[in-house]
Amino acid sequence: MGRAGEPTQPPPEASQVHEKPKSLCTLILQFLFGHVGLFLLVSAVAVLGALAFMELEKENEHHRYLMKQNKAKDLADAYNYISSYLWHYQVKPNMTFDKWQKEVNKKLKVLETFVSDAVTTYNYDGTVEGWNYDWTLSKSLLFTISIMTTIGYGHIFPRTFGGQMFTIGYAMIGTPLLLVFLGRIGSGMSDSFRYIYSRCICRWCRSRRYQNEAGMGQRRKRLWEDDVGKEDYMPTDQVQVPIVITMIMIALCLILGAVIFSNWEDWSLSSAGYFSFVTLTTIGFGDMVPGNR
Repeated sequence: MGRAGEPTQPPPEASQVHEKPKSLCTLILQFLFGHVGLFLLVSAVAVLGALAFMELEKENEHHRYLMKQNKAKDLADAYNYISSYLWHYQVKPNMTFDKWQKEVNKKLKVLETFVSDAVTTYNYDGTVEGWNYDWTLSKSLLFTISIMTTIGYGHIFPRTFGGQMFTIGYAMIGTPLLLVFLGRIGSGMSDSFRYIYSRCICRWCRSRRYQNEAGMGQRRKRLWEDDVGKEDYMPTDQVQVPIVITMIMIALCLILGAVIFSNWEDWSLSSAGYFSFVTLTTIGFGDMVPGNR
């Protein structure tokens, strides 16, 4: 017991600062914005966006399919009419070959315009039942990824008001999210590549430096005895990778992409290399798209 007038000392455990436990919400946010969490989050946003676009555009695409069927039936009737008309036209009295040829060319010109309009407007493919669906899962997923990466191939696009408005909102969320993910991944890849370059490429430089600085009778310092980032010469955390090495890595990525796409998509090697460059630079002309052969 202390004397009167002396301040009482707090118990030892009371003077210790205890770390406040993290809330569940904080732990979830830390996971979501980690490397794995961001990857899962970006993947989920891409897949859910693809499913949403499929649902939003499903009714419109079905309506377009029905219109194409009706147009194909009209064309079939037109074929039958023209063939019958030309057959009866040629048996007319006093019919010469020149007159018949002139009439045939006139009717075929009308039919050509009719078919061209059907192909452009209704995706007519020469059949009544055939239809190349735009909003499949694979095409929709490629569409959402092209939005998030700002490549924008343009191979498909939303036609409904709801789909177009959803595209605006989706781009405002998905694009920044992917940029955050790429920033995290890019930072990790940059550090890893700098470490590999420092450990492997700069190893010879350090070895020569150690040999020159080691005196007679002194034990030569081994490379693996250096702390990473604290080396006496050319420390890892200060090494600058030459631009030539970076350009070589980009060229290797383009070559690898060209080889992969030429095998997967049956493209020529030059066309696949062109597509890889257009994609890597996010130009995205849309003249070549995976799956559209």
